[in-house]
Amino acid sequence: MPEHPDHLWYINQGLVRTLTWNEEGDLVTLGLWGVGDCIGRLLSEVTPFQMECLSSVEIKPLSLSGQDLGVVMRSHLRYMEELFSIISYKRAPQRLLRFLDWLGDRFGRKVEQGRILDLGLTHQLLAEITGITRVTATRLLNEFEREGKLMRLPKQQMLLQFNSSHPDRVTSLARHRAKGKRK
Repeated sequence: MPEHPDHLWYINQGLVRTLTWNEEGDLVTLGLWGVGDCIGRLLSEVTPFQMECLSSVEIKPLSLSGQDLGVVMRSHLRYMEELFSIISYKRAPQRLLRFLDWLGDRFGRKVEQGRILDLGLTHQLLAEITGITRVTATRLLNEFEREGKLMRLPKQQMLLQFNSSHPDRVTSLARHRAKGKRK
């Protein structure tokens, strides 16, 4: 995506990741942004800084100042804080599960059984963002699927079923499947 220091980009469609990298060359995700979000160099003091399209993206330039810029900055800060608090979990299963829950809340489509994530995120990208290896991400996703916490759908989609009254517990899809078979 083009970087312009004097204006932001408004996302009409798609998913964008803002990122940097450390001295060892490891990628560090600063945020994930979707429809309705504003992104741009103007919102970051981090160097290096890059915006990466994770899907087909439609954007339009947006010039903001004053109060409007403050609203965008607070929104940006809130999502970044949420992401950083998730990444701080020490145990990989909890970190990945919390991240999937956050993705579901932020970008998922609600259905009766939970939330569908249609972001096309690869195991490698999930691993990069959560600070685990791709092998660990794959192993955990398989484990979550066996436990009924998620169901993989075609085209890299996932159905997530989280218990909203207890965000660290996931409601088993197995119970939903069992109810459907009894009808």
